[in-house]
Amino acid sequence: MVLSHVPVPVHAQIDRCVAEICLILGTSCALVVHGSIALDDFHLGQSDIDILGFVDTPVTSTQLRAVMEVLVRHSLQPAPIEFSLLDRQLLTAWVHPAPFLVHYSESWRAAMTAALADPQHEWLSVRHDPDLSAHLAVAHARGIVVAGAVTIPAPTVADAWAAVWYDIKDAASQVDDQPISVILNLCRTLWWRQTGHVVSKSAGGVLVLPQLSGDAALVVTQVLAVRRGDTTQLPASAVLHRVVGELLGRVAGS
Repeated sequence: MVLSHVPVPVHAQIDRCVAEICLILGTSCALVVHGSIALDDFHLGQSDIDILGFVDTPVTSTQLRAVMEVLVRHSLQPAPIEFSLLDRQLLTAWVHPAPFLVHYSESWRAAMTAALADPQHEWLSVRHDPDLSAHLAVAHARGIVVAGAVTIPAPTVADAWAAVWYDIKDAASQVDDQPISVILNLCRTLWWRQTGHVVSKSAGGVLVLPQLSGDAALVVTQVLAVRRGDTTQLPASAVLHRVVGELLGRVAGS
């Protein structure tokens, strides 16, 4: 597995999770790591392990439940996991939001723990995720296949943009709790809109910084420093909100 840049405990966590999911889903399963790990920008304590799974053959409720058990057990050991399982047949005729079979992230932990405790929970219902087009765009551009074989579908630019906008539109309400992630995500989104190139959050901040001045330049410089592990005091909430507003305006106008 080409993940030499990933901390050893996280690499071991991925290995365990991948091995167990493949044992459950069989040889038709393919797993792709994307996000910060694939973009060489993983920071333990700040980043998720992003994985997409693909299956060619029908899955059972028992299999989906078992996959969820694996995700709940291995997430946060030590890094949070975000995972979606997709049926390649459902993706043949592309739609947005894209359909998925099962999804997990830490924001779903309580709901999925309750579902695992409920013997009547319906695991086979197909749902649609407005974020998936963005995940697939990143995976198509830079994903690392860690199990099986798969040609990762590429969403249209319009669908990818719809998914990205869904992700960033609430940045103002999120920046106080997640200033590093929110600010740098806006930077990489701006770079993507300007160039069409998928880059990491850190790279987005570095690449966009020369375009900025005043508070925006100061804040991006500071969050990049914190991302690197430096001890830096971020500015007050009002400043962060002004910078979010400026970056959102630049993204919308790009």
